[in-house]
Amino acid sequence: MPEVDTPPTLEDVFNQARRTATGEIKPPDINSDDRYLVLVTPGRMLMHRPCPPAGSMSPSQVSSMERLIPSGIKRDVAVIAYTELRAVTADLAKAIPFAGLLMGIAYIGHAVWIFEGHPSALAAGCSEADLLLVDGGMLPYLTDNWIKIASSVMRHKEIYVHDRATYKLTQVGEK
Repeated sequence: MPEVDTPPTLEDVFNQARRTATGEIKPPDINSDDRYLVLVTPGRMLMHRPCPPAGSMSPSQVSSMERLIPSGIKRDVAVIAYTELRAVTADLAKAIPFAGLLMGIAYIGHAVWIFEGHPSALAAGCSEADLLLVDGGMLPYLTDNWIKIASSVMRHKEIYVHDRATYKLTQVGEK
């Protein structure tokens, strides 16, 4: 778990991340039609990672994403993964092995924001999420009651852990 800043405006940081991920707020570096991931760094800076341009993903890739999370109902997806600035800047796919999956989810229209899952930010980061995806590599760094905390603030209590070895998602419930 990286060291994190805990500003008194932490709720505001995550509110802005959610509003940016849904497209309600457009960052100046993003074209109006672009989809993107919103990363909340441990320093509580927001980074925007653009998805492939609209219409550029193959129909089979889009179909695969649609089977996973159909785009008919837009979902707000919180993600717990390693968001240390140097790591995600150097190689996003190495820092977050399922970054391609997250790009696909955002590409088809879902809002995706990513943070590290630090105990000080767990509730704020999961607030209002319909779905939570967790990098299995971050599990050892989460608090024992992370599922309970996360599900208590989510709109829908749908939580999955991504296994780095198998690239499979496993649904988890409240402990």
